[in-house]
Amino acid sequence: MKKTSFTLIEIIFVLILVSIILSFSSPKIKVPKLLLAKQQIITHLKYTRYIAMLDNKYFYNDTYWYKKLWNIKFLNCKKDVGGIYYVIYSNKYNPTRWYVSKDETLIDPFTNNYIYSSSSCQQDSLYDKSKYVLLTNYYGIKDIEISCNNTSSLGQIYFDNNGTAYSYIDNDYTKINEYKIKNNCIITLISNDNRKENITIEGNTGYIY
Repeated sequence: MKKTSFTLIEIIFVLILVSIILSFSSPKIKVPKLLLAKQQIITHLKYTRYIAMLDNKYFYNDTYWYKKLWNIKFLNCKKDVGGIYYVIYSNKYNPTRWYVSKDETLIDPFTNNYIYSSSSCQQDSLYDKSKYVLLTNYYGIKDIEISCNNTSSLGQIYFDNNGTAYSYIDNDYTKINEYKIKNNCIITLISNDNRKENITIEGNTGYIY
């Protein structure tokens, strides 16, 4: 009787051959950069919230402990450069100052680079800063609108160790609940060709999508 069954090696060979043929014949799927930017920011927002929940900043002997909460901040590049970028950091050295040091920022676990840029919006010679935070240079994002923005910057979102989100942290701790995000906060990304994508931070829960 003629043998008709395939051996495992034959099956694997056929699958490899088919995959090679399909890789040449099927069209490449190109994901729009605006959508890539949206997914990256969602991932980084969730990562910031996760780190904040692990890293309780409360310390009874620290007057400004609440100013050290992990947060994501959106900023404009220098006027002569133009564009938008963001950083993720905890202002651990001097909570009363406004600027950010690179070693206060989170390191992206996917790239092992700092989620940081200065206002020059350029990578340094060490290439240890993530190019992906340069929203205009890398993704063609020309503007960002944040419905819950209570800062003088483009917008800033803080998270505490309960995962609660805040739109601003005042020097006066008694006012912290005034800036708790109670209604949905919408982050709108606007591309150079005026297309838009929205990111939602749910009020009270801090859930991000």
